[in-house]
Amino acid sequence: MIITDIKPQIKNTKRFSIFIDGEFAFGISGEDLLWHKLEIGQNLHRDDYDKLLNQLEFAAARDAAVRNLSRSPKSIAQLREKLAEKEFSPNSIEKVIDLLCERNYLNDTEFAISFISHKAKISNFGRNRIERELRQKGVAQRDIDAAYAQFGGEDEEAAIRRALAKKLRNKNPAEIAADPKELARLKGFLARRGFDFDTIDKILAAFSCESPTQEGWS
Repeated sequence: MIITDIKPQIKNTKRFSIFIDGEFAFGISGEDLLWHKLEIGQNLHRDDYDKLLNQLEFAAARDAAVRNLSRSPKSIAQLREKLAEKEFSPNSIEKVIDLLCERNYLNDTEFAISFISHKAKISNFGRNRIERELRQKGVAQRDIDAAYAQFGGEDEEAAIRRALAKKLRNKNPAEIAADPKELARLKGFLARRGFDFDTIDKILAAFSCESPTQEGWS
């Protein structure tokens, strides 16, 4: 296997096309071209060629993973899916995942802590919904439980009161408390937010004698 030509690529002159025995073989960055010391006339044995392609794919998968993580945090499962969409081999994907986990660029517990904090404080979601969304992102239950153990956020009752204070701003709580349909709508609203039914019932049971705009509800 003889390298018969090395040409800069038209659309990206920082990359080069490598031709072996007169046929296009693969593309390579200028840095990798220098690193691997490839040159015209060089004889590549099959084992060396296969090893080179594996190294180049791993480097490409690693760089794609870092770019993806720089745009937004990802769970391990999400990043694995993104790399698979780019058709990297399973072997390269797992090597990249292992490397990023080892260097703590990927950590599902830390990802879950950040996700919980955002969804609880910004979106007013309860634990049930947050856990469901984390599982949809491929986060294991053990990592979710570990994240909640470290999160240290407000408890469920306080979160429900805050959600009610935001939703019922400028509304008369006495009128709402006297209307079973309005209370049912509030219960549905809080359930969709992912709060526990027993805690919802406990808070709404006290609704008639408390105002969600009073101190302690916001």
